[in-house]
Amino acid sequence: MQLITETSLSEQMHINDHEIALRKRLFGFTEKDVANLLACRDWIAAHMDKIIEEFYRQQVAEPEIALVIGDHDTLELLKGSMRHYMLDLFQGYYDAEYVNKRLRVGKVHKRIGVTPKLYMSAVWSMMSILGRSLNEMMAMPGNCVSCRDVHESLHKLLLFDTQWVFDTYINSMTSEISSAKREVEKYAASLEEKIAERTQQLRELALRDPLTKLLNQRAFYDHLHRELSLAERNNSSVCLVFFDLNCFKKINDSQGHKAGDAVLETVADAMLKALRDTDLACRYGGDEFCIIQPNTELSQAESICQRLMQIFDGNTTHGITFSMGITQSGPEKYLEMNEMVKFADANMYQAKERAHNEPGHHIFH
Repeated sequence: MQLITETSLSEQMHINDHEIALRKRLFGFTEKDVANLLACRDWIAAHMDKIIEEFYRQQVAEPEIALVIGDHDTLELLKGSMRHYMLDLFQGYYDAEYVNKRLRVGKVHKRIGVTPKLYMSAVWSMMSILGRSLNEMMAMPGNCVSCRDVHESLHKLLLFDTQWVFDTYINSMTSEISSAKREVEKYAASLEEKIAERTQQLRELALRDPLTKLLNQRAFYDHLHRELSLAERNNSSVCLVFFDLNCFKKINDSQGHKAGDAVLETVADAMLKALRDTDLACRYGGDEFCIIQPNTELSQAESICQRLMQIFDGNTTHGITFSMGITQSGPEKYLEMNEMVKFADANMYQAKERAHNEPGHHIFH
């Protein structure tokens, strides 16, 4: 890709010889005008310093313009640039190179903060000063150029020049707007990404138990409903495990809620280690937990529960054990969601009855 700095302003703005010729034609600027201006070249060159001094004396008398110019060194640089411009006005070549110079003038003036009103007032001052100087030339004996024709040719050229300057102003402002638009779009995209991220985080918080980080009861029912529908559609089975913690209340009563919370976190950690990637671990509430197991038969579910018990027992358990109830839906018979929860909960209580008579982990299905 070609860098911007490797192209001229006219190339960047898609200005070619055809466009330059068209604009000359629109102003009625012809070879006769070129000849009129050339006839004044020597006079202007001879009176250049006087013209420039008068022009800048008028300019710096206006406080707003003086503020833009700023200091003596800048003023001297501007006088040098003006000297080149005066020579260009009467040198007879108004081609692509000439146009590029006018575009650069516009670029510089826009950059240093010369507003259109200040630029146009400067053009008017220049036109007036040049006009008076050319009138002096016309009054000289032997002059064969019409005063009216010279003034008209100069006015055409100054208007021709001014349009290029303003084209640059407009191009610069358009570029600034485009750049600002890209920045706004970039910021908006970044903001949307952050909002999406925060929304996902909030959604996760809404579906997760804050202590154990397992799915909460709301998420449990959403997932169970979906898995039951998928199982029936795919003619597969789903197992649901309900379990609670035996003697958990004693831990809270004797050691406090912090100790109880630590036990709940240990259970959650054991669940995540024991379960498969497809299994869904949930905290139903209090000391009750659920496991949704897609594509699973009762024997597989029981095996996974046994592994969960072993992992849990490898930690500090404070004598806590599990009462686990398992139920299966499909493929022979599919249960409604609430019906499945009811059966799993009932099986859990059957396991809990056994735990009253025989301490330890128990599973019923």
